[in-house]
Amino acid sequence: MPPRTRRQSPERRDAAIRKHLPKAREYWSKWPAYLAEADLCQAGEKAWGAVAQLTKAIATHRGWQHSDHDRLREVIRELANESSDHRETIIRGLTSADILHGNFYEVFLDRYQTELALNDTALLMEALWAELPDEYTGGAGFAEWVEREY
Repeated sequence: MPPRTRRQSPERRDAAIRKHLPKAREYWSKWPAYLAEADLCQAGEKAWGAVAQLTKAIATHRGWQHSDHDRLREVIRELANESSDHRETIIRGLTSADILHGNFYEVFLDRYQTELALNDTALLMEALWAELPDEYTGGAGFAEWVEREY
């Protein structure tokens, strides 16, 4: 079942999307430094934050609610169900992002596990990014967009 809908004017929707995307970039750009410092909790939490912000942008674009963690997971699961090509990547990425988020509170991952989860999450970000129209992505992949200077 698709996520619950949310009504917004096109202008407010566009403004919200443009608010979430820079936060996704900011958070995603920060995790490598934390990983290099062996701060696995912060590295994972920045990756989770990037997933959350990108998911909020997609949900906003589609007119779906995204008010809490459960709604974000619902949005991602729906996107996985819609995608025959990327279903496994999305589900695996969601699982890894959830594990990274949980590690922030419980500290149970070692560096190797964190790196594996970050790799799966990077693939999730690319799959989610493809859900946005070119007016937001500029036709670039997620990694390329993050690296662009503005």
